[in-house]
Amino acid sequence: MRKKLNIPALIASTLAVTSALSRATDDFAAGELALVFYSRASNQVSMATEYYVFNLGAASSFRENSQNNVAVKTVNATIASSNIAADLQSVFGATWAEDGLVRMIVVSTIDAAGSLTIGDPTRTIYMSRPRTSLNTSDKGSEGATSIGPFSAGLRGQVSGSVLQFLNGTNSAISSGVPLPTSGANVSGVRLTTDYQNSLALVLPSTATTTYFKLGDDPGALLGSGTLPGTAGVEAAVDVFRVLHSTTGADLTSGSSSGDAVVGQGQFIGSITLNSAGDLKVQAVGIPTSSNYYSFATANNLTGGPNADSDKDGINNLTEYALNTNLSGFDGSVGTLSVGVLSFTKRAAAVTNGDVTYAIEVSTDLGVSNPWTTLTTGVTNNSTTISASLPTGGPKQFARLKVVSSAVAP
Repeated sequence: MRKKLNIPALIASTLAVTSALSRATDDFAAGELALVFYSRASNQVSMATEYYVFNLGAASSFRENSQNNVAVKTVNATIASSNIAADLQSVFGATWAEDGLVRMIVVSTIDAAGSLTIGDPTRTIYMSRPRTSLNTSDKGSEGATSIGPFSAGLRGQVSGSVLQFLNGTNSAISSGVPLPTSGANVSGVRLTTDYQNSLALVLPSTATTTYFKLGDDPGALLGSGTLPGTAGVEAAVDVFRVLHSTTGADLTSGSSSGDAVVGQGQFIGSITLNSAGDLKVQAVGIPTSSNYYSFATANNLTGGPNADSDKDGINNLTEYALNTNLSGFDGSVGTLSVGVLSFTKRAAAVTNGDVTYAIEVSTDLGVSNPWTTLTTGVTNNSTTISASLPTGGPKQFARLKVVSSAVAP
């Protein structure tokens, strides 16, 4: 078991007799990221009686990561496994991914009395915000590009609140309360809300109280369906670092657009969870020049533009260009009604501006009669390309042609 930091003697002596315990919230070393899952109805503030905490390991590893769409174990090899499906099902039931009750957050802090932890001074806070799409430049449910600024007083309050949860420094152990239970994934632990340093202490108990002394909810809700424009991602949170001081601090970050400053959130990456229980890291909070290739990486489109990643007969470039299902079968990519052929464009491709669309016709599929682009009766706007097909004359074939100007990295 990892050496405990700042644990009251009573708690330390109690845990020492439990050899089966692999992780608990008070087993976190300074600067390790706690990935927390809890459940409650949307119209209630009370939590379910049990929740789940997963130790992602040193925040510095994730802060310096510049890889995109990789398993959390790729970033931190000490994690037992990147999959937590068995634990989530055990704690929240078989419908954990779809019932709209489970929430996911990330928090960490470095104690005011702690030592410098690989570029993070004391009272450095890590806090998450929910993300609604992995294909936009917006981060979080409000489209914020960061969190903060936090005043010095607020930074101290938030750091103390997170520390209370992680190390239990401000609450006494309850008589007869069962100790945490190791998860199937030994990097995780199941806890009850009557445990001495329960998450319930730092989440709202009424509609007017706050999360870790903050008014904004750091959690992403696991709801029905997947995030827009993604390949099976159930939930995602952006993780930010907030410095209390720059003394000895590493100001750079693998995914941030600039150096960290005191009190202002610095983006370090997104943590995502899919319906199979796989945890990944996405370095997508501040996109660079977005195009087909960055979209393909974020959405698991493998094999290049002409490949068919989800094996439905539609190549990856066409799936990117049109509003199709990226990870499953599409019955048709367009519609034909009363002589009008129509296709719906994908917003990300339009925003990125690296695709051109055209509807072409030929009498023999281009064998001797070349494909010709229709220029009359055509609608080609930000959401749709459609054309009224010619009538009369010989039978004609029509097709949609999409071309990407994106250059492979």
